[in-house]
Amino acid sequence: MPSTVDLVSWLFVITNTFRLFAYLPQIMAALKCPHGAGAISRVTWSYFALAHLTGHFYSRLVLHDPKMSAVLLGNFLACSSLVAIVTWKKIRHRVATGGVMRPAPLGAE
Repeated sequence: MPSTVDLVSWLFVITNTFRLFAYLPQIMAALKCPHGAGAISRVTWSYFALAHLTGHFYSRLVLHDPKMSAVLLGNFLACSSLVAIVTWKKIRHRVATGGVMRPAPLGAE
């Protein structure tokens, strides 16, 4: 019978691996948004990325747990990708509007 630590470890790996897929709708929304993805907070997602990165280093250097480290690195990369996409969209929107950030029309995605 697996120990409690084994069960919790696998639960962590499974839930956090599936979390990678949970980022996809947010990434797709940012890519599709024609208004600079203004509803997505770069501060929040940057903080999530930083938290995942520190967790990655902690699991790699302190816990010596390669599974946990890999999962957290994947989460860091997903969050960082979202931040990069939103930054790119905001820059493109700012250039397209002549530097004037206009809110999206009501009902627009």
